[in-house]
Amino acid sequence: MQSSGLDALVLRADVWGENDVLLTLLSAEEGRFCAILKGAHKLNRFERAPTEPFTWTSFDFYRKNDMRWVRGVTMKEAFAGIRLDMEKLFLAAYLADVAYELSGEHEPAGEILPLTLNALHLLSEGKTESRIVKAVFEMRAAAVSGYLPDLSACLSCGKPTGADGACLDVMNGGLICSACLHKKTANAPLPEIGELGERHVLCPLTAGAAAALSYVVNAEPKRVFAFQLTDEPSRDTFCRAAEAYLLHHLERGFLTLENYKRIVASPQKYTL
Repeated sequence: MQSSGLDALVLRADVWGENDVLLTLLSAEEGRFCAILKGAHKLNRFERAPTEPFTWTSFDFYRKNDMRWVRGVTMKEAFAGIRLDMEKLFLAAYLADVAYELSGEHEPAGEILPLTLNALHLLSEGKTESRIVKAVFEMRAAAVSGYLPDLSACLSCGKPTGADGACLDVMNGGLICSACLHKKTANAPLPEIGELGERHVLCPLTAGAAAALSYVVNAEPKRVFAFQLTDEPSRDTFCRAAEAYLLHHLERGFLTLENYKRIVASPQKYTL
């Protein structure tokens, strides 16, 4: 039985038979893959901790019957602050689902893995607002996965979008300045589906939100979270645009996102 070691982020942990757990893992070298933790239900919570979802762990595997089996584990980072807050825990589940969706099986993970780890670290640390972490993750994840928008100028006239009033044209991956938007909607609002079957998804932006989107898609990977939006309108439109951009380009929703939004909207705050 061949043995191998690898550092990986635990994305999911699902029941496998009566006593085992099927782990879905994401590593830099091999991307997304699965491994079985044998006898998981007999382990105490301290022994199971390194294999819990949203944990960065060093694994030792052996192969048997074309499957990876866990021989040993060493926890590297638990992101403990996430596990004390229900809202953060549900958001972490959504981030893990997006990372799963955008990573390839047995292919190098690229920037998706460090982006996810950085987002989990910021959530755990608690110094950056959760919705901003979420929005940066969403926009950057879309950009590095083949959905890079052109935010340098207006898609229609080619001029800089300038002050407030621009929109993110989600489906066409760019900005529409206020003047061009006014021309398009002078007589009537744009229909969601045009005459040629094209979709129109426009997200209004403040100048600050537009600048933040541009920063996120163009920044160096280690600096992608290193900015601030101080006014609430910019923070709100930035978050709305980032979520819309990712979900529309993936053409799917996430149950974990719906659950997160229910927790956020609840008047009762949950802690663990």
